[in-house]
Amino acid sequence: MKAILVGAGGAARELVRRLGDAWTVTVIDISEQRLEKIRGIPGIRTLPGDGTSRLTLERSGLADADAVVAAANDDEANLEVCRLAQQSGVLRIVAVAATPESLPLYSAAGVRAFSGESLVSRHLELSLEHRRYTSMAFADGRAEAIEFHLAHDAPVVGKSLRELNAEQFIVGAVLRGDELIIPHGDTRLKAGDRVTVVGLNAHFPEIVHTFTSGEARFPLDFGKHVAVALESEEDLGDALAEAVYLVRNSAADSLLLVHRDPASSGDAEASDRIRRLLESAAHIAGEVEVRRLPVSDSPQRILPDICSQESVGVLVVRPPRPAPLIGKLRADRLVQISRKAGIPVLLSRGTHPYRTILVPARQTLSARAAERAAIDLARYTHADLTGIAVVDPVFLAAEEADEDARLAVGWLRQEAAMQKVPVHGKIERGNPVRSFLEASAGADILILGSGTASARPFEYAITTHVAYWSRKSVLLVPPGG
Repeated sequence: MKAILVGAGGAARELVRRLGDAWTVTVIDISEQRLEKIRGIPGIRTLPGDGTSRLTLERSGLADADAVVAAANDDEANLEVCRLAQQSGVLRIVAVAATPESLPLYSAAGVRAFSGESLVSRHLELSLEHRRYTSMAFADGRAEAIEFHLAHDAPVVGKSLRELNAEQFIVGAVLRGDELIIPHGDTRLKAGDRVTVVGLNAHFPEIVHTFTSGEARFPLDFGKHVAVALESEEDLGDALAEAVYLVRNSAADSLLLVHRDPASSGDAEASDRIRRLLESAAHIAGEVEVRRLPVSDSPQRILPDICSQESVGVLVVRPPRPAPLIGKLRADRLVQISRKAGIPVLLSRGTHPYRTILVPARQTLSARAAERAAIDLARYTHADLTGIAVVDPVFLAAEEADEDARLAVGWLRQEAAMQKVPVHGKIERGNPVRSFLEASAGADILILGSGTASARPFEYAITTHVAYWSRKSVLLVPPGG
């Protein structure tokens, strides 16, 4: 993520030392002397100039900035910087008040402002780093207590405190929902926990990295196998090849081949055909670990039921055939299977390898599950990730629609930054199906949320239409895992 700091004074220097390595920071100041003091901090770009100038801000990357911090020693200058950042639609804008008396001016302008260098640096840090709640120094500033929110992809999730082998910090408390837990060595951390950590100030960066960095783990939250049906020579095509690719480029353990049991066919020729299919599939899989699951029924028909018996993380199927009525009904059935079984379903059109991944940016549980999967796959495959938020036409859109779209793209960028995955964010106005399909022309895979039990009918219709009409592979992801 990108931040612009106007003013290279003490508060700015303290802030850039504390920000996580997910941030790229540009510092603007008219004083070469102040800029010289900040240049020694790794990863910082400096730009001499007047931060109240739109031209200077644009040269520093205002159009792509995720945050702007106005920290000049002049309240009028700071307020002007904030005004220009607001006009450019920057998601996070915070300021350092030169005098406490000027705080009401910032409040009136709709800007969060703080006074006092130490207090400023701490509050700015918490405003920008969304996985931290509070931070407090004690023991003459030598120690620090930090409260973290454990995100879905935090590397400590699922681990016991004993497994952390912590020498630089201790976990003092865990708030899980409404329950306060005093932890011990066997306490296992979960996503959503609020964890209070105490450690030496000198180890602050390592502690922050341990609890806030992102770790790609798709599809392990759903299961460890990528399952595909093997019933005929047609199944040796795109679906199998893409299933193998997915095992190689995700946290999945193995490929699960669901096939007819040769011994149950009662026909020697049919049994030989099944064995030949299995040999061909093993050859296509190469070095990927393959598990075979013989069944007595049609593998295509029984495949969804396998999910409840095996640890299936992704179900790979052939896409609906291009028949407007039957094809759309099958697409809708696959969406329903993903939602009801709680398993991601990949409609494989063989558009791998994934160089560009497209995901809708929306503020729903289902959409965010899809976004997390997209981030993980982008991390594994080194693909470009594009998030698109579609706003209804002006005459249909709710008053807050534009702001919701901006927040949705901002959330995606924040989460992706934890895994150092850059996001190309887009906000478009129009028909969501048409917008997604047009955008998917430049992508290799489209990742969609398959909805929740409370989803409205038109949300299913959007997902079903996109899944059916897209010419690219579509991954349907349910919430949870």
